[in-house]
Amino acid sequence: NEYKSYLSMVMEEDDLVAQSVLFDNIIYMGRAVIGSSVSNVEANAIIGELYEYHTDNRVTIAIGADAGGEVILLDQNKEVLHRDRIKTVLYCTKSAVLPQCFAYTSGNKERGMYYCHAFKCKDNDVCMRILNTMGSSFNKGLKQDLPGDGTLEYEFDVSLEILEENNGKLAPVAQDKDVFKIRQNRTHHIVLTVTQNTTSTLILERCCGLFLADSHSPDSYTLLDMPVEMETGTTGTGPLYTIKGIWNPGQQSCGTLNDLTNGKNYKDVSIAIDVVASGVVDPIRFNSKTHFKVYQETERFYLISRYTSLHQFLVTLKPNNEDPHRRFGLAEVKSKMITTPPSKLRSLFSGIGIGNFDDEISDITESEDEEPLISGTVDTIEEVSEDILKRWQILLENWNDNSTRPPELIKLSRKGIPNNLRKDVWLRLGGITATEIESNYKFLYDECLHHECRHEQVILWDLNRTFPGNEFFHEGKDGQRRLYHVCKSYAGFDPEVGYCQGLSFIVAVLLLHLPEEEAFALFTVIMNEYNFRDLFKKGFQMLQLKFYVLEKLLEDQIPELAEHFEDHELNTQMYASQWFLTLFSAKFPLGLVFRIVDMFLTEGPDTLFKIALSLLKMSKSELLSQDFEGMLKYFRVALPKRFMNKKQGQKLLSAASSVKIQPGKVALWEAEFYKIQDEKRSLEDPLRQLEHQLKQSLETNHRLEQENDMLVQRLMLNQVNMRHQLDDLEKRNMDLKRDLSKLNTKYEAVCESNDLLSAEILKTKNLYHSSLNEGDEERARHKQTIQEYQKVCRKLEEQHEKEKQELNLEVMEVKARLGTGLDDGEIDSARLSSEQRLRELELELAKTKLCLVEANCKAQEYEHRNTELYEKLKHHETSVIGQLKAKLNR
Repeated sequence: NEYKSYLSMVMEEDDLVAQSVLFDNIIYMGRAVIGSSVSNVEANAIIGELYEYHTDNRVTIAIGADAGGEVILLDQNKEVLHRDRIKTVLYCTKSAVLPQCFAYTSGNKERGMYYCHAFKCKDNDVCMRILNTMGSSFNKGLKQDLPGDGTLEYEFDVSLEILEENNGKLAPVAQDKDVFKIRQNRTHHIVLTVTQNTTSTLILERCCGLFLADSHSPDSYTLLDMPVEMETGTTGTGPLYTIKGIWNPGQQSCGTLNDLTNGKNYKDVSIAIDVVASGVVDPIRFNSKTHFKVYQETERFYLISRYTSLHQFLVTLKPNNEDPHRRFGLAEVKSKMITTPPSKLRSLFSGIGIGNFDDEISDITESEDEEPLISGTVDTIEEVSEDILKRWQILLENWNDNSTRPPELIKLSRKGIPNNLRKDVWLRLGGITATEIESNYKFLYDECLHHECRHEQVILWDLNRTFPGNEFFHEGKDGQRRLYHVCKSYAGFDPEVGYCQGLSFIVAVLLLHLPEEEAFALFTVIMNEYNFRDLFKKGFQMLQLKFYVLEKLLEDQIPELAEHFEDHELNTQMYASQWFLTLFSAKFPLGLVFRIVDMFLTEGPDTLFKIALSLLKMSKSELLSQDFEGMLKYFRVALPKRFMNKKQGQKLLSAASSVKIQPGKVALWEAEFYKIQDEKRSLEDPLRQLEHQLKQSLETNHRLEQENDMLVQRLMLNQVNMRHQLDDLEKRNMDLKRDLSKLNTKYEAVCESNDLLSAEILKTKNLYHSSLNEGDEERARHKQTIQEYQKVCRKLEEQHEKEKQELNLEVMEVKARLGTGLDDGEIDSARLSSEQRLRELELELAKTKLCLVEANCKAQEYEHRNTELYEKLKHHETSVIGQLKAKLNR
């Protein structure tokens, strides 16, 4: 009840929610980045992956009434979790394997960043109602009445994908251009995606049938027995429709499509859908023509190079006067087929919801797929365990000096560097600190980047050739710009090497983990500290030396393979040149390339030989069974694809770690190589030798002149910069002098004020001491007066006591006389005289005491005034000193 009251409150405050359809108790499994905004395969893969690891995160989905509304997710904490405008929802789909799950794609088309949001409902019915609601809302914003007169033309794109069931999971079937390679007796899911290219929109209401035929003849179509689903979404420019159907190989009418094909033969197949369009009487048929090759159920393929079968249809409508609700009929449908280039393999297809490719390519050695692995292909990058991650974190915390390496570094590196720590580890392995980047490399990078480079055109040509399978380096992307900057900067930094083909691949690998300046710094270290630049020097003599050493290692460790290469005249440079010059990055999957670079930075240049020997050992049996052309094809196509399997990659790295290379033998082989080179040169004609030496001298002289010109330009640039810096310093010096003069003036004024305040303080102190002395003297006088009064009082008391005693004696005499017969008159007269005398004494005593009290009061008053004067003087002194301190501080 509380949640419902909250929803009612939200609906009152938010008009969009108030006009929305609400679906409660939906589990939001999360979101993930998706490469293609309208790929059903990728969306299904993300659903499968998020489903495996999702938590019970329940939300309420609010779907707007039309395309102007929003899709709003409200979490259980009564807050808006996420919102997308319905117009920006690019694609909606329901999982082919998990019927209670669906997803939609949203994102920024201009930036090329798309997110796939995945949800789980309590059952299939709720899932379908949500998708239908989203499709209906989108269509309400797009639906338009068709014009009343004349013919209309609409252009549609229909793409075809076929998925194959394998152990309860779905995986896309292998393709060779426009030929689908399907396995016999397996259930296949047919997915057709329909989009519209024209600006005016023709809304498709439903699909009334999906047809399949084993020829291109319209008369042989077979209606599939399984129900057909149509989902509605948007591509950002218009509606998108996904039609799904299931082809059961046990369906008798489709039996011929399940028959095996022989050799290079294939079947002509037509897949068609009939759709009903808004305002159109006749159904529209989109007929997609393709080809099937049917293999044994146990056949294995590489699922790497995939083509998308795309058909374009031009639909022409004519006026119809028979039906007032559907004012147009179908006039004509024309089509043509477009086969797109191979799509790159995405990591989403490995070990997640739809298909497990590890099982499919575990031990494959040959394939009919002629296409090589696209450079820069992203395979599954295996994350390290929590234990390894903690060990790396501890190692980095204790690794304070980049000049020394921790003893456990090599052992830990062989277990894998965590991808999120690879940047920090690579820089430490290169001995590069943040201070060096700021003080040295950044200056060199900026200076060389803005310097004229003679290799600029070659670099530009190589940009599109570097990692075309990686979206980061596609044309117009930020990766190409960074790649161009780093390659150009290094060419200016090292004019002897300049730029050579192959370097861009290594730079691209670094840029996938590092910013431009840091990538330039690490690439400079690799080229110089690891002696990699020697491979690219004039004549490539050091590269030839590496080939010679690899050939000797092959003879020493795999003699039968070395003999096979020799028999077929397969030279080492035919397969190893690309390996060495690109650090194995040109053709192999990036996950493996990252691990090879880890090993190279950790263990040094011998990694080239270790990886090469391990590749040859793992491929020994396959290579021994091939001829010259077969071996070249294997190195180009099959070998890189083999390592799309992460287990094969780990096996390769483990084998490379166990390879033993004896430095003594390598030194001996290097001496042999140089001896052979000397013998070759000695056999040359002396004139040719001199010409060769002269040519080398001229090239060296030309290079030195270029370096000298560059140094002169740098010197002049530095002088200009220093002149500007000196001018700035002189200007700053003048400003500081002016500021100092102003401060001196202020200081003198403060000093003068200080003197005045000091004189005032001294005057105040003298006045205080004078007043204090006067108070002391007056207090002394009052004290003396009090003492005198006290003496008078004592004397009066003594006198009173004496007179009292005398009176007592007189009384006694009177009594005695009474006893002798005094008359009453005499007695009364004596008594009255005594009493009067006593009263006089008491009155005098009272007056004396009163004077004493008055004297005490005056003494206290004088003491109080003295205290007040002291406090005033003290407060005045404190105030004056505070003002002085404040002025001194200012």
